Amino acid sequence: MTGSAEGAIPRDRSLPLLLACFFLSGAAALVYETAWTREFAFVFGTSELAVATVLAAYMAGLACGAAAAARIAPRVARPVLAYGLLELGIALAALAVPLGLGAARALYFATFGGGDALPDAGGLATALFYLACSFAILLPPTAMMGATLPLLARHAVRDDRQLGARVGLLYATNTAGAIAGTLATGFWLLPAIGLRATALAAAGVNALVFGAAARLARAAGAQPPAALPADSGAPCAPGRTDWILPLALASGFVSFTYEVLWVRLLSHLVGSGVAAFATMLASFLAGIALGSAAAARIAASPARAARGFALAQIGIAALSLLAFAAVDHLPALLGALAQQGFPRFAGALACMATLFPAALCIGATFPFAVRVLARGASDAGPASARVYAWNTIGSVAGAIAAGFFVVPALGFAHTVGAAAAANVLVGGAAALRSRPRHPARLALATAFAAALAAALPTVPWRVLRSAPSEGGGSEAWGEVAFFAVGRSATVLATDQHYAFALRSNGLPEAGITRPGPWRNRNPLTRWLTALPVLARPELRSLLLIGLGGGTAIEVVPPSVERIDAIELEPEVLAANRRVARERWRDPLADPRVHVHLNDARNALLLARRARFDAIVSQPSHPWAGGAAHLYTREFFDLVKSRLAADGVFVQWIGLPFVDEALFRSLLATLSATFAHVEVYAPPPGGSVLFLASDAPFDLAASAARALAADPDDFALVGIHRVEDVLASWLLDEPGARALAEGTPQNRDAHNRLQSRSDRLDARDALSARADALCGPLDPLARALPAGVDALALLRRLAPPRAARVAASLPDALEREVGFALADLAAGARPAAAGRLRAALAAQPQNLEIRAAWLRASQHGSAPGAALVSAAAMPLRDAERAVVAGWAAREQDGAGAQRGLDDALAAVPRGDPLHGEAVRLRIDARLRDGNPEAAREAAELSEAQLGERPTSRDLLVRAEAYAAAGAPEVALETISLLVNQLGQEPGTHADLVRRAGEIALAMPASGELQRIRADTLRRLGL
Repeated sequence: MTGSAEGAIPRDRSLPLLLACFFLSGAAALVYETAWTREFAFVFGTSELAVATVLAAYMAGLACGAAAAARIAPRVARPVLAYGLLELGIALAALAVPLGLGAARALYFATFGGGDALPDAGGLATALFYLACSFAILLPPTAMMGATLPLLARHAVRDDRQLGARVGLLYATNTAGAIAGTLATGFWLLPAIGLRATALAAAGVNALVFGAAARLARAAGAQPPAALPADSGAPCAPGRTDWILPLALASGFVSFTYEVLWVRLLSHLVGSGVAAFATMLASFLAGIALGSAAAARIAASPARAARGFALAQIGIAALSLLAFAAVDHLPALLGALAQQGFPRFAGALACMATLFPAALCIGATFPFAVRVLARGASDAGPASARVYAWNTIGSVAGAIAAGFFVVPALGFAHTVGAAAAANVLVGGAAALRSRPRHPARLALATAFAAALAAALPTVPWRVLRSAPSEGGGSEAWGEVAFFAVGRSATVLATDQHYAFALRSNGLPEAGITRPGPWRNRNPLTRWLTALPVLARPELRSLLLIGLGGGTAIEVVPPSVERIDAIELEPEVLAANRRVARERWRDPLADPRVHVHLNDARNALLLARRARFDAIVSQPSHPWAGGAAHLYTREFFDLVKSRLAADGVFVQWIGLPFVDEALFRSLLATLSATFAHVEVYAPPPGGSVLFLASDAPFDLAASAARALAADPDDFALVGIHRVEDVLASWLLDEPGARALAEGTPQNRDAHNRLQSRSDRLDARDALSARADALCGPLDPLARALPAGVDALALLRRLAPPRAARVAASLPDALEREVGFALADLAAGARPAAAGRLRAALAAQPQNLEIRAAWLRASQHGSAPGAALVSAAAMPLRDAERAVVAGWAAREQDGAGAQRGLDDALAAVPRGDPLHGEAVRLRIDARLRDGNPEAAREAAELSEAQLGERPTSRDLLVRAEAYAAAGAPEVALETISLLVNQLGQEPGTHADLVRRAGEIALAMPASGELQRIRADTLRRLGL
């Protein structure tokens, strides 16, 4: 009903319950959007093309529903009942979505699949297929969602004076529900009950709303059909208010451009996991809800609404520019908050500071536009529907254009400048059409746009260098060697003197090594491709999932004839090409290497006839959208179907990303897929590799064959003999199955790794507790493989494991020597000497025992004489050189030590005293006190002790680089030391103190000063 201008507006007692229903509708809608986006990724992949087309179909459905409601709403006699029936229809259609996805998968496979080669990401035909399938599946539920607001506006608005207020209140309430749905999905539903159960919960909410709406409809009764007035005092002539619709479209376009930009930019600070995305989206929606609620009170008349719309556009531009100007100050603030123990609060603060202010004005535009368009209370439903449809179409276009073209082409700074200019132009156009016109305001807006074009914002380099994994407080340092804003990721490579550091959306992806003594640093990445060859020396084809910095395929034995690599983001490939001439070895120059730009799951799904001898998966951050679905049972099943009969699969996981439950879940998932699963922990630690196959493993035998066939390439990985491989053997097949028993698998429908891995407390992560978890199932503690040198193996193990394995040795003498080697590794020389005395008398010619005795007694009065006395044997050349070196060091004779250099250099790598000889050569050079000798010491440390260095070896390396005038490398080495100490029990106060002294003694200014401060922070100093 329409009241008079002076009459009182009847009170609507049903409004509070109606608002509660619409709140729940908004919550359910955002739950569906989150769930369906992920479910479609299982079919089409996570390429930007696939994600954008699904989002476009979702929002196009909303627009279609709103457009249909614009025609139907005035004739609906019982709008609340119709709304309830729509909610029930949404629930039923949502339950049918999985069936539609299954049909889409089958059709997709039949249309594009069946090839024997890995495809690149699809073109126009693939995009049209994605869009058609997405639209067909999502149109029924989303169209019904889009029709709900116009129907409720038809019921709620009974008087012209209510029009702006009621429409704004409905819109704000629905958006507030969307906030609740977003947060509940990201922080509770997905982690607790999984994807399918979350969608079912949303359907239950829709059913509940249907029941409440049906009850309200009985009390509300029927309404007569609405008759639109010819003229109700609109600010423009009758039929001339449609000018607001293209402006609403443009506003939606620009608003979603901002959203895409901020989500991409904030991922450098808060990450890209489920919870991080929920926080960003909730911050944006919160601004929209409050802005809409505020505008509802202002939009009392069409004239005021038109002016409000114009001012809101100017506000969006101004607040967006202000937030962008301030964003580069956030990394330091977030880092400080994270250090104080508030990392979650820090992420929320970043989102609220950037997304919320402009969203206030964005939210205000909808009720303003509706009030401008509507010619009276009876036009509330159609006007709401038309504005909603036009605005949503603009949002679809903005999301696609921003993701595919605008942001990649213009970058962040120019995009925000162009978007702000567009806001000003839209606001100016609205001001021109409003009554009365304000020429002065229009001139001011034009001047603002001109000033904006002349002075665009600057690139926020601090944000782009920030790592969300470090709480926003750790920045990539060094000159920018490559930077690009891609369609799915922002890629940055910085020159850090010894290597290029590659980051994707702020997350550290890889180090690309430059020529120099450090080229064999961190062999873990090369183990990714070495391990499958060690397990299957006869393999000829290998697939790498995730190119990263290409380090994994720098060293692949020539026996492998073809290497395929799949990379999601083209700019990662471009970064590798940019630095190709400056890296130690360019894997892309290898004719065996073929790179495919696609989502890995999508590529493997379509390559039905492709078969590989080995597949290696290294998606680095398991919570990120492009990587999360590569850790599930469904993906492992797909991998298995693309392996040869005895093919092997290698899966990487970083121990900081998993706790005990997640580690067991991955084991359970792989063990359910493959008949044989083993786990390896290569140096320098911090990560593990799962090795899986349907054919059994015998690494001791197969590694011996592989090493015999190609010793030089494996030496570049730090693998010289079988014992180097077995020292990294963490779990065998029985151990893996025992640890996985009773643990739920990681599934597409309930991806625990995606939901939890980015929110683990450092105390819960498995970084320093892997041995405690896996130790009771240690395969080396049960029985060593035949032909393995037990003492050479024990010398490579950390103290706790060495003692555990020694205790299991059947030979009493080897057992006692093993305990002595464990004591030596722990620094307990007197205890080791006591154990070794009898062993040396029993086996005086055993080189391992002799070397251990010398090491245990090196600080005695005459260690060489002690050996001769105990063994009644002369010293070997290697032993004589090392003993002489110790004596010279004790006498502080640098010249005498250097005189022994040739003899020490002659100690071969396989000799048990090789490490001691190298340390003596390094010590002699450091005592020389000149930079050239220090550089030689650093090179020796890298080349001879770089495969499995001890904490003290890393400390010496840092000291050498500091003395050689390479502070960047010295600080990076101290960083490696901190990582290693984090994996070892104890406090290591002396090592930490000495590392701090080295860092403080180095001259530092500018960026180096910040790096040193960050290093000292990590040391706790």
